Amino acid sequence: MGEPITDSMKATELKSLVEAGSYKPDPSRVASAMLRRRGVRELLTGAYGGGADRTPRSGPLHHRAA
Repeated sequence: MGEPITDSMKATELKSLVEAGSYKPDPSRVASAMLRRRGVRELLTGAYGGGADRTPRSGPLHHRAA
């Protein structure tokens, strides 16, 4: 599968490709998509949960729904 995924591809088509292991996205596209999400940017910059000047909390991590 050498052709890029287009915006016109239906979610069901993409899901079946992913489940079959036939779709391997370009890592740079994955990174770009992740960085567009505010929660990921906050996590990477240390702003997640109160700011970079706070010390990390101990205990289990609680994940937000995507």
